[in-house]
Amino acid sequence: MRTESAHTAGLGERAGIVLFSQWTEFCGLRERVLRNGDIDPIHDLRVASRRMRATVGLFAPFIAGKTVKRISKGLRRVTRELGHLRNIDEAIIYIGALPAPLPALNRLLPSVREREMRAVTDVLKPFPRQEMDRMIRKAVAELAGIPHGDQALPVYLSEMSIQRYQAVHDLLLPATVPENVEIRHRLRIAIKKWRYLLETLGQVCQYDYSATLWTLKEYQTLLGSLNDMVEFAALCGTLTLPPHEREGITAALARDSAAYLARFIETAAARPLQYTFSL
Repeated sequence: MRTESAHTAGLGERAGIVLFSQWTEFCGLRERVLRNGDIDPIHDLRVASRRMRATVGLFAPFIAGKTVKRISKGLRRVTRELGHLRNIDEAIIYIGALPAPLPALNRLLPSVREREMRAVTDVLKPFPRQEMDRMIRKAVAELAGIPHGDQALPVYLSEMSIQRYQAVHDLLLPATVPENVEIRHRLRIAIKKWRYLLETLGQVCQYDYSATLWTLKEYQTLLGSLNDMVEFAALCGTLTLPPHEREGITAALARDSAAYLARFIETAAARPLQYTFSL
């Protein structure tokens, strides 16, 4: 069994190792997307960019200057463009699987994807990798410089964990009200932030959060599906469609939104979230 001093020693170093590992993964995925813009690497790069932003943001108080702001700004643009492309890819899959054929919509979406893929490439090609690498290494060095046994980092992580959980807790019940679309959107983001925090803490603090993470993923997946219905409706609203196809996609989105909401309410009742934290 580890003593308290051993338990907290090296948190800064381990945080830096996690951050640099995420950066290495991001760089490899960026190259894959530029070589082959398939759905899987696009999704993986988007998740990698979000996870890096979450990790950099989490440890921001221990990284000096404008490093965090600059790293986050560079990654945010990648996340945003990949998000647009991901929504189109998911819409193509969803609409293609509907029982009633929507030929005009299925014909228009591939050309929309081509345009968005060009926009993604325009962001990824000039991405300042060397400059970003220098900033990441600077952040890693500063995290490694946190003295072993310094209680500032453990106390801060405990406070952040409570805040992330509380944000989810406060939104959960209002999110089950059917008309509260915006609150469900905020809850999805809050769950994502808490999930990324626990994933990072699990690596940094060498603690198994898998049970809580599994439940959070289940919540996030259902809320993500609900958000997809909103995004697909917005996407279809930008396209010129025959009236019967517009009516068809509107009806399908409303039907599936109701089904996902019912599943979310059932899940929240059957598997309530519980606070967990350990260093």
